Amino acid sequence: MKLDIKTFNSLVDAPHYEGVDAYLIDDDKNQVPYHIYMCLIESESLAAIFTKKIPTENENYIIYEFNGNKLLEHKSVRLKELKSTTDKYKRLVKQFENKEFQFQDEQK
Repeated sequence: MKLDIKTFNSLVDAPHYEGVDAYLIDDDKNQVPYHIYMCLIESESLAAIFTKKIPTENENYIIYEFNGNKLLEHKSVRLKELKSTTDKYKRLVKQFENKEFQFQDEQK
């Protein structure tokens, strides 16, 4: 799967935690509909997006990681799915569901 800059920009403009209906691009260059909830910057170059495939009912979160610098440089970037069995996945989903993330515009 790939994320393009157009989808990323629509996500940035979306309300925190609510997200946006958008698309990711599969290997055959098809636009696959997803609800993308938020983008989390993990380090200087590593970022993650929280998604559910549309329709979202009974779907589990899919967290994809990507290199944010490559997205800005190339206007699209390949995504790497974070396995749901890892501690990192479980920790991130718990933080997301409990709305524990703080956003830059919310800092005081």
